[in-house]
Amino acid sequence: MPATLVVRTVFPAPSLFAVRPPHTCDFPMSRSSTWLPPLPFGDSLARISKDTSGCQRALSEAIPSLRSCDPIGNPDNFRQRAIAVRIKELCLVASATSAMTAKAERNDQTLLLVPFHGSTTLRSGSLSLTSAAGQSAIFVRGRHRSADTVTRGPRSSLCIALDVTRLASTVRDMLGLAPDAELPFDLDRDRTVPLIHGGISFDTTIRRLCNTVDAHVRQPAVLMMMGIDDAFYRTIAMALAPEQLLPSVLLAVESDDDANRIRQVCEHIKAHITEPLTLTHLEQVFGRGARSLQLAFLKRLGVSPTRWIRDHRLDLARQRLESAKPEDSVAAIATGCGFSRLSTFSREYAARFGEAPSKALERRRA
Repeated sequence: MPATLVVRTVFPAPSLFAVRPPHTCDFPMSRSSTWLPPLPFGDSLARISKDTSGCQRALSEAIPSLRSCDPIGNPDNFRQRAIAVRIKELCLVASATSAMTAKAERNDQTLLLVPFHGSTTLRSGSLSLTSAAGQSAIFVRGRHRSADTVTRGPRSSLCIALDVTRLASTVRDMLGLAPDAELPFDLDRDRTVPLIHGGISFDTTIRRLCNTVDAHVRQPAVLMMMGIDDAFYRTIAMALAPEQLLPSVLLAVESDDDANRIRQVCEHIKAHITEPLTLTHLEQVFGRGARSLQLAFLKRLGVSPTRWIRDHRLDLARQRLESAKPEDSVAAIATGCGFSRLSTFSREYAARFGEAPSKALERRRA
């Protein structure tokens, strides 16, 4: 069954947290009691709520074990808003809240909590983990433990609910490991995740991915076709294990059988041209990581894998337009060649061949 994408507005992120007022603040005191920082995405869509009733109902869908959800301090000053995007098994929740508490007795969801404004401390038994905006995130494996988080002051954050099986598969694909190979690092441990490694900022990458989500949040099907979920999984994998994954990504390994591997990838693309094709899946066919795949395509074919896929789809569409039957339409041909949006197909076809696809079809029927 093909994966679907659902966009829905919720009231905080699927994380367990307690928010308390700060001792100091970096915004005008005249608006400190109700001010909220911008959301990671969806600022124009998410509505503001002054109470937690809707919040608790929405959280209970993601965390059935949710026990309580209450504002801290004067309830009249409480404000929060959030928006959730679900892409296949990946759930992204952007939220901004003033002081409140939410606790759950058992959490079995794997999460990455990324602060965009402010800091957060996760507490579970004797475990205490702290993250700060622009510096670190918190990886939560779940394992049915009771937990809450403490966020000091108004905060904005991104909560990413993950499928740990897909995360592990992504790591193996990026390293070129067998599907059942042991991972070179532990995915079962709750921990703080640095968002900067050497000169690479995963915080910047995540923020730019959120910009992409924001740009298409009114057109969720576009996000699915872009493979934005794949980009999040790959970025999170590198943030969790930069020492293991970055050398594999940044240093391509050339070998004599690159030509055969590229041929296999191209044949696979042609056989699945009407389906969504992600880089992670193509890496699995290629047998090596992303950087190796990209460089092999550039070296032997002169274009990136995504550009080769697009060009092949356009060439195939031109062939079908030029041999179209009377009952064929531009829309049907575009869909049969893997294009989900007719406007995108028409624009890219005209850019490549210098005429609209409708003109090519009219010429065939003349």
